[in-house]
Amino acid sequence: MPSVNIAALRKQIADGRLGPIYVLVGEDVRLVERMVDAIESTIDEPDRPFAVERLYAGEAGGSPVDIAAAARVYPMLGDRRIVIVLRAERLLKPRRAARPDVDSAEDDEDADEPGLDATALEEYVASAVPSTTLVFVAAEIDRTRRLTKRLLERAQVVAFGGIGGDNPAERREGRAEAVRLVKEEIARAGRAIDVAAVNALVDRSGDDVTKLRGDLERLLLYTEGQERITYDSAAEVASIETFVDDWAVVNAIADGDAPRALSAVAARLDRGDSPHLLVGQLRWWVSGRLAEADPDRVRPAIAALLRTDLALKTSGGDERVLIERLVVDLVGKRLARRW
Repeated sequence: MPSVNIAALRKQIADGRLGPIYVLVGEDVRLVERMVDAIESTIDEPDRPFAVERLYAGEAGGSPVDIAAAARVYPMLGDRRIVIVLRAERLLKPRRAARPDVDSAEDDEDADEPGLDATALEEYVASAVPSTTLVFVAAEIDRTRRLTKRLLERAQVVAFGGIGGDNPAERREGRAEAVRLVKEEIARAGRAIDVAAVNALVDRSGDDVTKLRGDLERLLLYTEGQERITYDSAAEVASIETFVDDWAVVNAIADGDAPRALSAVAARLDRGDSPHLLVGQLRWWVSGRLAEADPDRVRPAIAALLRTDLALKTSGGDERVLIERLVVDLVGKRLARRW
């Protein structure tokens, strides 16, 4: 069955015309949770204890047999029953067991997790009960698995993969969903927001829904007490996303490039990384990689690390200056990188 977008799912919910099987998959956990709540809201609230059931895949009561049995129960009140299967990636992307006699690249793609008998659930999927809406909620799925393939043949699949896209149509749809997300969150907080401020948040999210939600939360705190949020406030809170390479510091030190190493340190500290975390990473590099490549440099490097660690713990100077001095001390001749 073809995939449906989030807007189409919203319309089905609003119209009260739910399909028999859905797979909600993706990284936007909060939006998925709200969609699940919206699906449940199609049942009158007094009837939900009898007509709505939540199961956790892989836990007690969440086996394929249990899921199929729950879905086959007819509604006691009303004309619809809803069964939600949370953590469904445990069924739809289970860990593959190692097979020592078979190369992993040639592993049987249709094989499911050993001990997982999905027959009952496959049979249900092939002939679903019309009065039940069965919803699988998964962070990710493996489309090569037999159970997953059987399910995708019958289910409506809704992707919650963020706000980006691989083509212009998907990007337009993703942006529209991002704008909707911002407006809904602001309205839920009882506030108003300028169009320019919405665009600033979306433009600076870098197609990362997690960053967008984080910026939204910070913006609401930053503007607490203000009825309307302006562009200036949004621009102040929503930084432009830049990629920071966690290994740029040690790689620059290994290359003997002090300016690049100092620039990488600045990027890490500006991102909010702990100086103690940086010292720990550099200690790992010195005791492991540097010891292999140039043992003569290890003793003075360890001494510099200990001095810096002590100074950080005893407030012996500005943290940024201490880390920069350590990096300069560690930079030596260029090493042949093997990592």
